[in-house]
Amino acid sequence: MGALSKPDKFILDATAGFRMMWFNKHEPHTIYLDQRPECEPDIVGDFRDLKQFPDETFRLIVFDPPHMIGKWHTMDTPIMRNFGGLVAETWQSDIRKGFSELWRVLKPFGVLLFKWNNHDIPTEKIVQLFPITPLFGQQVMQRINKHGDNRTLWFCFMKIENEKKEGV
Repeated sequence: MGALSKPDKFILDATAGFRMMWFNKHEPHTIYLDQRPECEPDIVGDFRDLKQFPDETFRLIVFDPPHMIGKWHTMDTPIMRNFGGLVAETWQSDIRKGFSELWRVLKPFGVLLFKWNNHDIPTEKIVQLFPITPLFGQQVMQRINKHGDNRTLWFCFMKIENEKKEGV
């Protein structure tokens, strides 16, 4: 039985990479998706196009997209082989498409956790792309490096029907 047909798979890591954030890198209720085969995901796929999943499939989705752009989007550096990268010309539409697809496959009252690092793109620019307001968020790391103030943040969304961000 394939990963898509198992009813006990109700968690999606849509940008799994090498599963660095996971305590159990083979959590049995999770489908690990990544577009890079070298990461050995359960499914090689793109977070912007999840046609292999019907609407309202998952109770929990983790979305940790690449957060570096420009020269970083090439895969010729060790950091990019580990984390991937965004293309400077399309990063905004890529994040919007990804969020939209993940929202489509999230069950009502399901939770989407979004992880972001402001290494290249300020948090304020990412928040503007969200179609709804997060319930809460948490800054988990802060340090000053050659790029300035570097923060990793988590945002928590819940799919509560008929709720939208003001002005969207």
